[in-house]
Amino acid sequence: MNRKFLFAGGAGAALIAAAASAYLYGGFVGAQPADAASGAQAQQGPPPSPVTVAKAEQKSLAPRAETPGAVVSLRDSLVAAATTGKIEWVAEVGAEVEEGDVIARLEQADAKFTRDDTAAQVRRLRARADYLESFYQRFVGLEEAGESEASMDEMRANRDEAIQALRQAEVALQRAEINLERTEVKAPFAGRVVSQESQVGEFANPGTEIVRLVDTRHLEVTARAPAGLTRNIAPGQTIKVANGADTMDARVRAVVPVGDERSRMLEIRLELPETNWYIGSAVRVSLPSDSPRSVTAVPRDALVLRADEISVFVIGEDKTAKKIDVELGAADGGFIEVIGDVLPGDDVVIRGGERLRDGQAVSLSAIPAEPSA
Repeated sequence: MNRKFLFAGGAGAALIAAAASAYLYGGFVGAQPADAASGAQAQQGPPPSPVTVAKAEQKSLAPRAETPGAVVSLRDSLVAAATTGKIEWVAEVGAEVEEGDVIARLEQADAKFTRDDTAAQVRRLRARADYLESFYQRFVGLEEAGESEASMDEMRANRDEAIQALRQAEVALQRAEINLERTEVKAPFAGRVVSQESQVGEFANPGTEIVRLVDTRHLEVTARAPAGLTRNIAPGQTIKVANGADTMDARVRAVVPVGDERSRMLEIRLELPETNWYIGSAVRVSLPSDSPRSVTAVPRDALVLRADEISVFVIGEDKTAKKIDVELGAADGGFIEVIGDVLPGDDVVIRGGERLRDGQAVSLSAIPAEPSA
């Protein structure tokens, strides 16, 4: 009995060991295809990353330096009275007027009286001059009038004196009519009334300031810069001006060649196109600090900024990304100079570069148009 039991126990143990071996062998063999697929995927790397590219370009750029400036009006006047009179009406502050519109009115009574009195003088003197002219011509036509030469000279002198008095009266009448017109103070240009310098009821004399009128349609930028910067600027040149986030091109109207004795700065005047910028706004003027030169430039979006480096990704013919470290140079609008192994015509990544690794495969999307300046 003991031997049979031992034999049966040994056989059972052998069967269990064989089954375990078969299980382990089958599991090892079945696992091989999965491990092989994982290895193949590891060798192929991650799937291509979608990116957007643009061309590096050869551009003529100049290094620039910023200087502060301000928006000013081309015309800013204190409009004054040109005749005497009590002020009856003044345009309200903020009123928008066109050239020739009435912006203030003076009392007209005295001016009308002067005009009418002078007109009466003109009529009286014209009648006398006509009479003396007719009287003189009557004696000139009579060959045997018997008048002496002295009498003829006196008649001629009286006639000429009357004519000159008439001329003086006519000039006085013109002056009186002008003074009457000047009781209506008119805008010398289109703009806005900024302030009332005199009030209704006050008496105005010639030269009394009544309103401040500012042309809000024709604007300029005034800026000051050292002589070293202004050497690279000429009238007609285009300069970028920034007002906060807004940027526009302004044409150089003049470089005033007279420096301030203390600061040694020269004034630059820039013509602004039609804009909604306010007069008095602080702006930044980007002035070229050197002559333009031909450089390789890329869109600003192509730059990948790290804590210790600046780089761009260039896409090769094999559709892989190559990381190239660069240094930055001059900038102009949406393009900036890069100093490194980047050539004009290279495809540089402008979208999706933050996730790329050197040598990674990519898939290209549509190439956008050149960024606006």
